[in-house]
Amino acid sequence: MSVSQTETGFTRQTYERIVYGLFALAIIGLFAGMGFDRPVAGIAVYLLGCWLGGGIAVLAPKFTDATLQDERDDDLHNRASGLTMGIAMLVGLSVIPALYVLDAGNYVELTGTVWGGIWVASALFLLYGVCFGVVKRRQ
Repeated sequence: MSVSQTETGFTRQTYERIVYGLFALAIIGLFAGMGFDRPVAGIAVYLLGCWLGGGIAVLAPKFTDATLQDERDDDLHNRASGLTMGIAMLVGLSVIPALYVLDAGNYVELTGTVWGGIWVASALFLLYGVCFGVVKRRQ
């Protein structure tokens, strides 16, 4: 005796296809806008695709009974996030102090773009620390 189970409606496969498809279209739209010398149109398509894809990624699990994410997804997300932050921290801690010393010794001049990158990285780690603290307190 065999039992076949068919799911109808919003499945995990449908969810992934929609979300990844929207992100792919957003990226293609951005590059097409750059390629056809229409950067504003490309950015508009990119932002629309990212907002729609991100909205569906966040809201779909709340409004469906189907299991769209499980413990394995959470574990993969946590490992990938930790690896990303670890690499960014290693590179930042290795490069930023050296840049400060080179700038102070007038060997190189740090441009506004470099300073902006340093501020963004600093803000990212500050935000990560705050979020980590909030999550830790809620457990």
